Amino acid sequence: MKQEEIDELMSKIDRKCKLPKHWDEFIKENSKGHHLIIKDKAKKKLYCTNCNKYFTDKTIKVRDYIECPHCHKMSCVYGINYYRQSFIQPIVLVQRMNKQIIIRIFEIYSYFEENKKKIKRSCIEYARILPGIGRFLGNNVYINMFGVMYVYHGYKQLNWYTYKGHKFLTDHPTYPYNKKRLVKGTIMEYAPIEEFMKKFAYCRYNYLDVLEFAAYESFELLWNMKLYNLCFYSKTLNRNGSFYKRFRVPKSFLKFMQDNDVSYKELMLLQLFQKADKKLIQRFSNTNINYIRFLIKNKVFDDFIKSGLELNYYNMELIKDISKNVPLKKLMQYTKGLNNLNIYKDYLDMAKKLSYNYKSKKDLFPRNLIARHDKMQNKIKVIEDMNTQFKAYIRYLELSKYTYSDDKYIIFPAPSIDSMKDEGIQQENCVGYVYLNPYIEGKTEIFFVRKLKDVTKSFITLEYRNGHIVQKELAHHNRNFTNEQLTFIDKWIGFRKFTDQKEKIKNKTQVKIEKYDLTQMVA
Repeated sequence: MKQEEIDELMSKIDRKCKLPKHWDEFIKENSKGHHLIIKDKAKKKLYCTNCNKYFTDKTIKVRDYIECPHCHKMSCVYGINYYRQSFIQPIVLVQRMNKQIIIRIFEIYSYFEENKKKIKRSCIEYARILPGIGRFLGNNVYINMFGVMYVYHGYKQLNWYTYKGHKFLTDHPTYPYNKKRLVKGTIMEYAPIEEFMKKFAYCRYNYLDVLEFAAYESFELLWNMKLYNLCFYSKTLNRNGSFYKRFRVPKSFLKFMQDNDVSYKELMLLQLFQKADKKLIQRFSNTNINYIRFLIKNKVFDDFIKSGLELNYYNMELIKDISKNVPLKKLMQYTKGLNNLNIYKDYLDMAKKLSYNYKSKKDLFPRNLIARHDKMQNKIKVIEDMNTQFKAYIRYLELSKYTYSDDKYIIFPAPSIDSMKDEGIQQENCVGYVYLNPYIEGKTEIFFVRKLKDVTKSFITLEYRNGHIVQKELAHHNRNFTNEQLTFIDKWIGFRKFTDQKEKIKNKTQVKIEKYDLTQMVA
């Protein structure tokens, strides 16, 4: 929906859907536990915020959970920091606007008003779900990096925006409603909602959650066709027309789909392969669908599978890069290139950098790939001026926070141009030439793994880019790593993730200090 349509729809809901008669009582009922007992040291007494009365009991300590002798309500005891204590309770209101169901989510926020020594309450709406239309959040909601929602109270006017997240928003006390009356007259009146909830009880959906699926005509159709797992995608599959138009597979696939109760991922695989083959579907059920789609689109899927290469992120990124210079059909016939994708990609990149406009077969697909690769890297020259040296040093400082070691190994970023050249010479790889500019320009990260007993001797060269290790090699392009070496690298990945997380939290909490020019402030 366009923002103008959202604004108009929300304005219409505000005009037509008024709060029910007993809404205030519902708020009080669901916030009746929002009270505490304060240990008043000045008066040497205890104060109950529920009944606003004092009482004495010298045996009670802070954080005890006790019953007030006046109102008989159980409360937690707080000391000097009582004013920081607040209570939050989301609640749900369900309404109808003609045949449209409106699910409105509110938050009750109760806090202690220090001056008056009373609990003050605020209730504000922050989300709306319109089954068959979409989910919407108000501009009074902030979602942090961990997906936790914070609702700000005191907004005079709310603006609404589409919410595409998957958080459960309705699993809260709901203003009394009649289920049958709620869906009466809508396309959901005869939908198998209760049956769906029973079958997928492990998903912990409540009645209101299922309305988001049941709001589409395809929900009941898919259930009756015994394609239960596809009911979760009733919106996507809500297409009119023939079986093929809806599922993008022949109708002869129906029995196979029913017998295996296919998921949406499995349906996408059926669409790509156009084969009702259970073993084929199972084989690629955990593979990224985009990798398969790319290979099929380029008509090399069968060739790729025959090559024995693993269908993973690392290989697919290399193949996509190589495809910019070499047709994939020809690549699949070049065994040496397939067995050394990383070296072949480097070979093509270096040829481009040296302005070699390779067109002949012997140059594009050399018989001795590694020898040609190593010969070409010797022709690469890097302008080692002061600016480049300084950039390399700055890059090292940026990445040095990821330095990590255990009792045997240490990993650290490339500290200089000379260190990268030395690494390339010792390892007999192209890191000192091909990867210098991407490294200093921040396009990639180069790390050296060394043994603590001999830190000056090259051991493992590692490239990290876009949140992944894109390549790691021992000397002479060897990749026969021991379990101990792989375990150390895994530990380092965990360490850098922890470092990044810590830095994000630190930046969030850091206080901004504003500097003033004192000469301009003097009268």
